Amino acid sequence: MKCFDVQDNIISMICGELSADDHAAVLEHIRNCSICRQEYQFLRECLQLCTPSDTETCQCQFQETYWEEFVFSIHEKISHEKFERKFPFRIVIPVVASAVVAFGIGYFLFVRPEPEITAQEQTPQYQDGQFEEVYELTPEQQEEFIKIINQRYGQ
Repeated sequence: MKCFDVQDNIISMICGELSADDHAAVLEHIRNCSICRQEYQFLRECLQLCTPSDTETCQCQFQETYWEEFVFSIHEKISHEKFERKFPFRIVIPVVASAVVAFGIGYFLFVRPEPEITAQEQTPQYQDGQFEEVYELTPEQQEEFIKIINQRYGQ
């Protein structure tokens, strides 16, 4: 049995309302599970305090029905109590990581923009040679340029 089922049947077991097989299964689980054992001991002590003992002299009908309703209301509250479930990080994190990886691969394979062209496809071709700019100068500027070149390179 699971803890939820055992804790749901503890009060029924204490009150003697379980079948022999269920009673044995609940006892076996309580022996092995410390949480359910503590719950069993707590509820048993609470019910022992709440049930009238033989030494009490009050024969009031109200008191007997009160305790029966009290035990029933406690049993109902426990059986309808919902356990909070923790967020399933063991499942969610791998799924999210896989989705991010798949999205990244898809982006780089299908959506990524073309890299911009940073270099010219063809080198410029000079019609009259490598120093075409010299011919764009005026004749006076050409003579001055030739003198500077000759002085620099020793001709």
